[in-house]
Amino acid sequence: MMENNKLNLPSRSLDFLKKGVAGCMSDYESRASQLKMTDKCSGVIEDGGVIIAEAGTGTGKTFAYLIPAILSGKKTIVSTRTLNLQAQLISKDLKFLAGLLNFDYTVAKGRSNYICLRRLNAFRPDNDNEAIEYRELLKWVSITETGDSEDYGSKIPAIWLEVYSDPDACRGRKCGYFSECFYFIARRQWEKAQIVVANHALISINAMLSEESRILPDADVLIIDEGHSLDNILSEQIGITLSRRGFESIANRLLKTDERGIYKGLLSKSPHLFSAVESAKTDVELLWLIVKKTFKHKLLIRGDSGFEETASGIADSLNQLIENIRQSTTGLFKEDEEIEMRAALIKLKAFAAGLHSFAQGMDGFVKWAEIEEKRISLRMSPVYPREFVKENILPQYESVILTSATLSLNGNFDFIKKTLGLNGAKMLALASPFDLRKQVLVDIKKGINLQDEGGPAKLANVIIQEASKKDGGVLVLFTSKEVMNKTWGAAFDELCDLGLNPMLQGELPKRLMLETMRDSDNSVIFGLDSFWEGVDVKGNALRCLIITKLPFEVPSEPIAMARTEEIEKNGGNPFYEYSLPKAILKFKQGFGRLIRSKKDTGRVIICDERIETKAYGSRFIENMGL
Repeated sequence: MMENNKLNLPSRSLDFLKKGVAGCMSDYESRASQLKMTDKCSGVIEDGGVIIAEAGTGTGKTFAYLIPAILSGKKTIVSTRTLNLQAQLISKDLKFLAGLLNFDYTVAKGRSNYICLRRLNAFRPDNDNEAIEYRELLKWVSITETGDSEDYGSKIPAIWLEVYSDPDACRGRKCGYFSECFYFIARRQWEKAQIVVANHALISINAMLSEESRILPDADVLIIDEGHSLDNILSEQIGITLSRRGFESIANRLLKTDERGIYKGLLSKSPHLFSAVESAKTDVELLWLIVKKTFKHKLLIRGDSGFEETASGIADSLNQLIENIRQSTTGLFKEDEEIEMRAALIKLKAFAAGLHSFAQGMDGFVKWAEIEEKRISLRMSPVYPREFVKENILPQYESVILTSATLSLNGNFDFIKKTLGLNGAKMLALASPFDLRKQVLVDIKKGINLQDEGGPAKLANVIIQEASKKDGGVLVLFTSKEVMNKTWGAAFDELCDLGLNPMLQGELPKRLMLETMRDSDNSVIFGLDSFWEGVDVKGNALRCLIITKLPFEVPSEPIAMARTEEIEKNGGNPFYEYSLPKAILKFKQGFGRLIRSKKDTGRVIICDERIETKAYGSRFIENMGL
């Protein structure tokens, strides 16, 4: 379809939406909110700047930002959090628009998703299981077009960790497999395409790299959809994570013993280094013992506990080991082994550097330990990611659009602006075109305290009662895995006796659970955090939403604790300035799972009486426009 390029981008985008899309989509409905968002996004893409755009469910926000991005001709990266939205963009929205406009699009994934042909061909199995997996991978590589683990089909083999595309073990253009490398073929597609769909984690990692090392191509426009989750993803990605499992993986690449006590690994033919490597393993194992003795799970680490000196000393020892290995193994390996050795030492050096940084601490960052039965790690993250956003993300792009259905509190964007450092951004708040007062019945259950011993049983009775109406699927949203499992145990048998299909998060993949729900009207899903967003089920397949508890963040979570302390230090009220806004935004996300079209109807059952008995409770309902 030809566009009138004499018109400005907002005019062209609106014209295309009203005529081009409306003329080719049988169920297209003109929505004032979509037209307004299209106009505002067009202006930012054409003139530059940052906009925070809240678009209520049903606005049609993907077309509102995709159409001007495509028509502008500018290189654009669209970032999502969930696989569901990424799949929708690629297989539905962009596919449809590519039938009307001439542009290329693709999806960008992290490097570890791709298999490395050099590493695969250099791999030598150590046992029968590895040999079976290796043969299966060789068969797959001969037929796959992408080399992407997602296309493998079945469970990813354990040896994937030995053969994925690792930047530290990459020779780039010097590699004999470069021309057929799946990862670099994908990179060339990213460079060529006008629209690149990525995710928040990849955006975060890319922004941490130096300009010459960045993964994603340079782009003019960054569109962050599902922008409400950017804060959490940045907090996970920025900073330092040092895990016991991560160190063991590096150390075992260098040297490990098999079930017969025989040394394996890159240094298995260097007996003069055995004692030094084993000593380093012992030192780091001692470190984890000290962590367990000194710190408590997820409590902030403050001041000097003496641990810092020990950590720095072990980091120095690891650096000395690296030098010893480099000096005493030069020229002893074949080329592939040399590359793998270099990669292992780079990772070991990064671990040592992380240990030094953790010991010293950083301004604006908080430190804590995560100590579980089978996992232990040290974490350091910024209290707020706003400086990172301002210094590392925003300068890369001329135009930035941050959008979601849940970014404001009654049209006020102060909370998200403060968290992400977007004080100079333009703002746009668009209500959902759905009539929630007519489409939703809200029922508040009283007398259910999930901290009481009998709380989960009472909740189970509510779920059974609602599901027994058999008027459609039920989605039950939890904030605690322990409570979810107890409630599941109390409700499962009776739900099955009613001829319903209960499904528990963790027992089945989320995508399969949602596909099952969409194809039926008798599913009952018990879900945690990831089900509070990214769930799009229309009609009778989902008629009842049960919110088991108001989704306040656990106050003892390290980032929440650090932010609370900072607000208190500045004389503020952490509950009203942080905890409540965060909970309301999460509540809006969960509530939004029920009504996905103008024809949808249903009921929301809230099993937390604080929404009526506490002064702040009314704010949750007010923010839903009810």
